[in-house]
Amino acid sequence: MKNVKHILTIFLHSFIPQDSYYPKLLHIRLSLSLNYYFSILSFFAIILTGSIVLTYSPMQMMSYKNSVINSLSAFPEKAIINIENGVLESNQNKPLFMWVYHNNQPLFVFMIHTKDILTHSYIPLPLVFFGSNKAQIFYRGKTFTHLYGNSLNAIITKERIQSIVYSINSLFPLFLFVFYLSLIIVVPIMFIMCSTFVILLSSSIVFVLFRMFIPSIRLKKCIQAGIHGTHIPLCIVILLFALFPFASNIFPVTISLIFVFILVSTYEMYSKKIVHSRNR
Repeated sequence: MKNVKHILTIFLHSFIPQDSYYPKLLHIRLSLSLNYYFSILSFFAIILTGSIVLTYSPMQMMSYKNSVINSLSAFPEKAIINIENGVLESNQNKPLFMWVYHNNQPLFVFMIHTKDILTHSYIPLPLVFFGSNKAQIFYRGKTFTHLYGNSLNAIITKERIQSIVYSINSLFPLFLFVFYLSLIIVVPIMFIMCSTFVILLSSSIVFVLFRMFIPSIRLKKCIQAGIHGTHIPLCIVILLFALFPFASNIFPVTISLIFVFILVSTYEMYSKKIVHSRNR
């Protein structure tokens, strides 16, 4: 309990960079701050992992699986899709679509047609378009094209789709186990490693910047300022991942915030020396 109380006290003092606490870090060993850092970062990692697990709960994943199976089951009985020597052919004289419905919201997954290319004149665009000799992926306004290749040969029929559905049902429990095990192991490790790397890099840049104004500044003290001064950015990144898990601008926003907070924390740490040097 004493250790928990000590960590909470440091957390409250460190949460907002302030002049009254940060100059004291100049007289505190880096090893003590490192012990605190890994304790509080492990706590943040647990919160982040928990928020992701709640976002992709077993019931949610089951709902996704059922939606995919229902969409695959709607594949036409007599439809045959044949890819031979890198060329797609179909016995249907119309495109084939796959929509996945979840929470009454449709998602246009893919479209199969014997045309060579799908242009942006088609609205809405599928995530994946299978044309006569290439596949196109549309994501966030960008198009990625992949040629089939002459060695690609495949036949898609109703029976093949039914075997895929059977495989999904059979392997889904194993998939859930591996998925959640990966979350529990990978997410905390990646969060701790990435946070540490960004803090070290930002602290080094701040050290170089302040070196011109504070000759007595030390790199390990900049790192110490980063350890204590980046709680708000780390809380923000957890909140952003919980609310917008697929947002592409989370990383640049987080890196920018960490750098700014380390800059402020280092300034607060050496504020008395800066004021003293100015008075001289």
